[in-house]
Amino acid sequence: MREPAGQNEYGSTNPFDPDDLPTLNAIGPTIGGGNDFEKYAVAVIIVFGALIIGGLMAASMTFGHRNGFLFALGGATSAWIGGNALLLDRPRIYALFVAIAALMLVASTITLVA
Repeated sequence: MREPAGQNEYGSTNPFDPDDLPTLNAIGPTIGGGNDFEKYAVAVIIVFGALIIGGLMAASMTFGHRNGFLFALGGATSAWIGGNALLLDRPRIYALFVAIAALMLVASTITLVA
């Protein structure tokens, strides 16, 4: 006798039961399709973040502002450490390093303007 809802004789469900795949895909994320805007959003954030930080570093070098370059380098390093913290599932540490990076990049911009 087949157990209801994909349950075995012990009452646990098997997510790899071929009969339940349409039900599982209807509930969870679709495989190989659907709208996955998060990947594109992260890609845009990374590309434009790298352009901004790289641009600040290049502008500081061009105009001879050593402090602006070092602030931009510190901001890039802080953002890189924050990315690693996010991969390790440490959201508070990530937020701290992103805030540090933002402050350092604002300081780099101020040294260019002043």
